[in-house]
Amino acid sequence: MVRAAEVDGICARVSGSLTPDAARNIRAALDDARTSLRDAVLAGDVNAPELLTRASVARCDIAEQIMRLRLQGLARVHQGLASLQQHTVLDALLPAAVKVLAECCDFDRAVISKLRDSGWRAEAVWQHPDVDHDVATATAKHLTSDWIPLSRGVLEADLIRRRAAEVIQADDPRADKALMAATRSRAYVASPIMPSSRVIGFLQADCLVSGRPLTDHDRDMLWAFAQGFGALVERTVLLGRLRQQLDRARGAFAQAEAQIEQLAHDQVRLVRSEDPVAVVAGRAEAVFGVVRPERSSRRKTVLTARETELMELVAGGLRNGEIADRLLVSRETVKSNLRSVMRKLGASSRAEAVATFLGKRS
Repeated sequence: MVRAAEVDGICARVSGSLTPDAARNIRAALDDARTSLRDAVLAGDVNAPELLTRASVARCDIAEQIMRLRLQGLARVHQGLASLQQHTVLDALLPAAVKVLAECCDFDRAVISKLRDSGWRAEAVWQHPDVDHDVATATAKHLTSDWIPLSRGVLEADLIRRRAAEVIQADDPRADKALMAATRSRAYVASPIMPSSRVIGFLQADCLVSGRPLTDHDRDMLWAFAQGFGALVERTVLLGRLRQQLDRARGAFAQAEAQIEQLAHDQVRLVRSEDPVAVVAGRAEAVFGVVRPERSSRRKTVLTARETELMELVAGGLRNGEIADRLLVSRETVKSNLRSVMRKLGASSRAEAVATFLGKRS
């Protein structure tokens, strides 16, 4: 039976400054006490009703504290994400984001990794200065040197399927033993990164230096950060595409301006055998890129801006998986669009399509 001193002790803890984990522990203790006190009330204990009332009031207070702590954590996450909006290229966003993640969620180590086919690899790693140098070196080497396979049953494979954050302990059967050994991690929390509802990578973090146990609060904060970060990644990629389109448009306008200036300064010589209107029309056609179709020739092949962007990546030597990552589409979409471009170019192979594409641009 719960004694008055026990209830007083639990209630006294409610008024102090609490961490999210401590608040949850107090809530669990109050729930156990209330269950015992209800049984005591039914058994006729005259002191039980008053103790049950005090425990219930304390339970409401601790629930309010837990909600306040959660809101404070989410506010820190949102402030961190807001500070990342200044970065408009991925090369700057990733190292800044991994540091902000660790700072706003109180982690000692944080990783942003990229998913490709059946493996993943770290793109950015941040480690607290107090992490042992040898451990930090081994961690960075293991995470960035090679693609880590997504073996069946490991946590990262489950994240893709479940699409939710999770805390994993070193003794969990789903833990990657080689990863845990190389990083000396006792537990870590991980979340998928999902812009446009497609998993493109992971966020992973732990508390190696402090040794603080990872809880559901850490999982929820990492999940909140992952959702905002996914939107930032998508925004950054779209900004990159817009910059490319803007550069192309500027180049086209500059070329047109130069040709118009040349047309304005050229001396048009009217020869008796020449039609003056035809001379001016020919110059105008050259300026604006008008091509008169020949009766015996096929219509000029025109690629859309998206198809042109695809062929530029193919010509750059990127594989379908890499192109899918760059364009934020599936590999099947890349294959389908490539087949459509090959038909337009009259090419029977990828190499022939690239040759034809480059030949038309030159």
